[in-house]
This record gives sequence, structure tokens and C-alpha cells, in this order.
Amino acid sequence: MEALIPTTRGPLLLTAIQGIRSKAGRALLSCLSLVLGVLAIVIVEVASTTAERVILQPAVLQHGRAGTWSISADGTPQSLEAAQQVYSRWSGDAALLVTEHGATVEGPGDQRIPVTAFAGSLRSVRPFPVITGEWPTDRATLVPSIAVNRAAAQLGDLMLRPTPGVAPMPVTIAAVVEDGQETPQAWLPLQQLRIRAGADPNAAIQIIARDPGHDESIGSRLDEAASLCDLRINEGAQRVDIVETLASTLDTLRATFLGVGAVTLLVGVIGILNIGLATIHERAEEFALRRSLGATRRDIALLVLAESMMIGLLGAVVASGVCWGLYSTVAPAVASGVGTGSFPIQACLVGLGVGAAAGALGGAMPAVRASRLPIAVVMRA
Repeated sequence: MEALIPTTRGPLLLTAIQGIRSKAGRALLSCLSLVLGVLAIVIVEVASTTAERVILQPAVLQHGRAGTWSISADGTPQSLEAAQQVYSRWSGDAALLVTEHGATVEGPGDQRIPVTAFAGSLRSVRPFPVITGEWPTDRATLVPSIAVNRAAAQLGDLMLRPTPGVAPMPVTIAAVVEDGQETPQAWLPLQQLRIRAGADPNAAIQIIARDPGHDESIGSRLDEAASLCDLRINEGAQRVDIVETLASTLDTLRATFLGVGAVTLLVGVIGILNIGLATIHERAEEFALRRSLGATRRDIALLVLAESMMIGLLGAVVASGVCWGLYSTVAPAVASGVGTGSFPIQACLVGLGVGAAAGALGGAMPAVRASRLPIAVVMRA
């Protein structure tokens, strides 16, 4: 009798599985009606997560966090001193970047790698993840310490030529970082470069700065600070980050595709609803018999609802498996040369949640109707 009365969690799930097995054909149809809808939702979640990895994260590393502004000047000794005063007095996060045309990092086979000298809180503005080692500092060292990206780290031994005509010197790779660049790039503390090369009149100076909570005033404050420190900038402060623009575009696309997925999912919910309502009359005697053996209306409703939710979860599992297969085979071919990363597991969790919710929504009305069937039905059989 306990197997017929789903009064506890164990018998309820077992009885629901038995009910699905007894109507395997219709359960399969219900499952298939949900697969496309859940698949659309999962694909959108996977695409959103992948887009953040491939588009948003490199944009932050290359251009700075949201609210990053920049001013630039020619790299004369006077400009360099003035620029150091500007960034050191800044109330938020700021960094000084100096690109000296004469300074290069050289790899095997006379490969020349661009080197950017930095000072200040660079990683607060452009948050380079350190893969190995420690980010180099301005402290004086006998051998220059540099940070390189993945592409530069694969080249082997590197040498620093601080100025043209000077013999290259060995360097210590203090850190390997992810800077959003696909080409080799080296980062050298400014003080370590100035000790060995001084200031190059052909250099380019850039100050990048941000101040969370005061985005609107950053540009004018940078211009004012440059004027007070007698830094002759090439043009007024410019906002250089593109994160918000990209995020807004991605959010719009995500909302659009989620809307299409929701419509597809609604079709699946209606399919479960129709099949569930059609099944109620066929199972009327079964439900009446359960009621006569002691099952309550609530037990019957939970049984039907559990069957619908299990079908929804099964559809979500199938959809997630299909999406994983597509991601593993199609994504590498479409995004050739771009690291898309591993399959985002959170998309599967979203799919399972959506599948269970769709099953519950589609099975709600059949559950209510099944619970209201009179016990007298079994007496008429």
C-alpha cells in the first residue's frame, strides 16, 4: 500500500518514475517539447558567458576598467617630471605609462618586443591577472625585472636594450600576466628604465586614471591637474574604456535572444500542459484508487507535479548535453585562434532550473485537476 500512496519523499519519487515509465511515449513527447526551449536558454547563457571571456575581459585589460580616462604628452624630461606629479596627486587610481621608442626587449632570432614602462597603480586600472610570479616593483635591482604576457613568455630568454646603440642586458621575468594582447608585450617599472636610459625625447607619455563614483568629473579634473603641474598635454582628457558600451550591446543581444528562447520554452510548457490534461482522464481510475487507499488530494497533486518536473529536468539534461556537444565541436571552429575557455557549468544549472520551472508550470493545472477527481470514479469502473 505504501508504494501506492506517495506520502513521503522516497515513495513520491519512486511512484513518479513508475508513472513516467508506464506512459513512456507521452513522457518522451513532453520531454522533446521542452528540449528546444531549454536548449535556446542554455545556448544564450553559454554565449553570454563566452562573450564576457572573449570580448569584455580583454577590453578591460587593454583599455581599463569602466570610467577610465587618459591624457597624453610628449616624453621630454620636463613632461615626465610633471606627469609624475599629476598621477601621484590623483585621489583615485592612476598610472603613468611611458613608451620609449628606443627601448626594446629582444628575444631569440632578433625578435623585438614592445616594452611599456609604468609607474603607479597600473593593475588597479587595468587588472592584469598574474599567472606566475609577482608583479615587478620600482625598487632598484641589479638586473631589470619585467612582466611579460603569455606570448612573450613563450619566446625564451629575453634581453633589454634600454637605448639604441647600447648592448642588450639580461632581464629577470618577474611575472607572466594576462594583458589581453595576442602579440608579445613586456612591462617594465619606469624607475628601473630611467636608471639605465634616462628620458627619451621621442617617448610618448600617457596617464590613465579612474575615480569610482566621480566618473563625470574625471576628465575636467585631469585637465586641471595637468595645467597645475605644467604638463603640456597633446589634447584634452579622453575616456578610453569601452566596457560599458560593449556590456550594453551584449545585454541587448542577450535580452533579445532570451525573449526568443522564452517563446520557444512557452511552446514546450503548453505541450506539457496539453499532454498532462489529456492524460488525466486516462489515469482517473488510478488516482481514484489511490484516494480510496488513503492518499490525500495533496498527495495526488504532488505526484502529477513531480512527474512533470522530472520530465522538465530530463529535457534540461538533454538540452545541456546537446549544448555541450555543440560548444566542444562548433566553438573551436567558429572562434579559431581565440581562447573560449571551458564549458560554463553555470549555464547547465540555469538550464536545470528553467527545465524544472517549466515542468512545474506545465504540470500545475493537470495536478490541480487530478487532485479534484472524485473517489466515485473507481466505483464506476
